[in-house]
Amino acid sequence: MCNFSTVLARLNAKIVRTRGNTHVATLQIWRDDGREAEWIHMMTRGPGEPRATTASEPAYALVKGGPSIHLVLREILNGKVLEALDWDRYKRHQKLMIGEQTPANAWYLCAVLRCLGIDARVMHSGLSNKARGDMVRLFNKPKSTFKCLIMMFDMGGTGLNIHHANDRVVITSIARSR
Repeated sequence: MCNFSTVLARLNAKIVRTRGNTHVATLQIWRDDGREAEWIHMMTRGPGEPRATTASEPAYALVKGGPSIHLVLREILNGKVLEALDWDRYKRHQKLMIGEQTPANAWYLCAVLRCLGIDARVMHSGLSNKARGDMVRLFNKPKSTFKCLIMMFDMGGTGLNIHHANDRVVITSIARSR
């Protein structure tokens, strides 16, 4: 976890000290409660660090110390993901798919991207088949604002159009062998 983000490692350590955890069930509760970037920033700021007063402050704090996040942001820029759809120029939908093994990393990355105003979502095993299908259909739509799909390695990619919807895939962690 700490090789993904020092802030996420700090959050995990703080949660564990209070006898909590960052397991899948806990992450789902956090998603349901809407705990995202501002909450993470509040939980992880150091002694004497002021509260964030602008939208950019939590984003800056959460990106700092996260080499995987820097890689994803670089690919978002290189892939023209934030630019208006231009099929004639790029011959693709200008989207990014991200493969991740660790649920806490995926949740954290999604929170960071959303804090930056990027429509990102995590496809994880807690979603119903209908929710997964809806997510795939939305990601495959060229003009959809849904730009970054973070897909857990244990999820199947059935229906994902990686030939046209996106041609950029970033793997942020190594899959476990079983």
